Amino acid sequence: MKRIAPIIKRLLEALLILIWFFPLIWLVITSLKLEQDVLTDVFTLFPKSPTVANYIKAFNSTYILNWMGNSFLVSLAAMIFTVILDAPIAYAFAKIKFAGRNVLFWLVMAGMMVPFQVLIIPLYLQFNTYGIINTLTAAVLPRLALPIGIFILKQFYEGIPAALEEAAFIDGAGRFRIFLTIILPLGKAAMATVIILSFINAWNDFLWPLIAINDTIKYTITVGIANFQGTHGTQYALIMSGAVIASVPQFIFYIFFRKKIIAGIAMTGIKE
Repeated sequence: MKRIAPIIKRLLEALLILIWFFPLIWLVITSLKLEQDVLTDVFTLFPKSPTVANYIKAFNSTYILNWMGNSFLVSLAAMIFTVILDAPIAYAFAKIKFAGRNVLFWLVMAGMMVPFQVLIIPLYLQFNTYGIINTLTAAVLPRLALPIGIFILKQFYEGIPAALEEAAFIDGAGRFRIFLTIILPLGKAAMATVIILSFINAWNDFLWPLIAINDTIKYTITVGIANFQGTHGTQYALIMSGAVIASVPQFIFYIFFRKKIIAGIAMTGIKE
């Protein structure tokens, strides 16, 4: 029985990996099919005549490069400002004792429980009043801070020994200097986790850019790909090729940060 258990475990792991990867495999396979073959050869695992025509069409007949550039700008801004805002807030919650700290922290955490759809109308009215609707600024602003980012960083900062801060205080360092020279360097792994979460959330965002941006050339990649679905029909192969193109930056981004992400998630629960 002891020999069989590891085999069953590995088989279950392989099955889960297959279930997770199959939609991605199907996505790539469909993107290599001719449009007329998508519906006629639905259950064909490998296309009869593989072609990159859909990718060529996506680049030649759409603004896909503009859309990717817009998504990159929005995601980059969200990533930078999320870290700038989340890190000091998390440090205050983790290391500074002040009245109402726990209440404020749970109010921030409550932000994770409020569906974004509830905020769409107030946000639209507010942004329209400011005159920033139909701009990339409107797409960026709601993504400037992540409650989950504050939570991850707070958990990590709580694991940093208080003795380090006490030694810095004795040497005459202030809170700001301690935060910049001690806390931030030690929190690189957790910050990498927050960075990639903010990047992916902003890159994959669809509903808000769809509402906030009207000009085709200003679309983000998710909204642009949705436009492949026309009034008189849906170009499935073209949509799949666009989805593959849109996924590439995320895979590249993850490859560069994967070690930091795993280390950050593993250490967020460690406390002194």
